[in-house]
Amino acid sequence: MTYRFENKVKPSDFWLLSMHHTYHSTVGICNIVFTLAMFALVYRFGKTAGDAVEVLLFFGCILFPVLQPFFVYLRARGQAMMIPENLVLTFDDRGLLVEVGTQAQSIPWKKITSVTKEYNMVIVRSDAKHGYIITNRMLGKQKQDFWAFIQSKIQ
Repeated sequence: MTYRFENKVKPSDFWLLSMHHTYHSTVGICNIVFTLAMFALVYRFGKTAGDAVEVLLFFGCILFPVLQPFFVYLRARGQAMMIPENLVLTFDDRGLLVEVGTQAQSIPWKKITSVTKEYNMVIVRSDAKHGYIITNRMLGKQKQDFWAFIQSKIQ
């Protein structure tokens, strides 16, 4: 069986992945608790606080629900821009073939370190720092078949 995918990863895919990881971890819980505490402080001291304290309280209230997602999106946009437009991933019985224009690199299955099904995508990692994202949008109707195929090759 052969599966071929052209790169269609968008900044929003990186953003969703990052936000999903953040808010499904201890960091996300701390963010939520901090934000709720800031709203409680505004409710309790908002009318009696001085201008400087009001600015700090306002900043604290928008830090995690507004500013963090915005800066994560900026980082995600940078990540998406680093991916070559003509990137093609081909999975077959031998492994993964990564093609960019006229250049190609073959990665055998034994070199694939992990394959995970995330929020709305499959992530194939070739080492601790490098991986390839295949979104559900790219997978289309072959999502289940591809997942079964890739699981059979990894195990």
